[in-house]
Amino acid sequence: MTHNFFAVNSDYRRARILAFLLDLAVPAVIGDAVALVLAALLWRVLPGGRDWLGWIFLPAAAAALAAFLLRDARGGRARKWLAIEVRTREGGIPGAGASIRRNLLLLVPGWNLFDAWPVFRDGLASRRSDGRRGLRVQPCD
Repeated sequence: MTHNFFAVNSDYRRARILAFLLDLAVPAVIGDAVALVLAALLWRVLPGGRDWLGWIFLPAAAAALAAFLLRDARGGRARKWLAIEVRTREGGIPGAGASIRRNLLLLVPGWNLFDAWPVFRDGLASRRSDGRRGLRVQPCD
């Protein structure tokens, strides 16, 4: 019985860490790819606009940041890929506001480790801020 708990806990911890990394990487890669294509077009089509190349990446970074903050608004991208999702106490999806409040703390250096540390120790644990916000991560039905 104990061995099975540790195996499930380890798998769940791995899935949650992988979900975080995917939620961080996917918007950044998409945003950078779009910005690179726009920069190449600007470089090729409007040579006089080359001074503006650096400004193309600001909207891309803003879009990637917004995608990261809103990652749990509809249950999370990990729902499709890793079969885990974020739900409210009542079982509903968190929505945009709750997703932003939940993920904004992960952008604060130091606090992000403090908030997520229980997940590193125990994959079945909640992040410190989830309990106060009435959110939980659970396997998909």
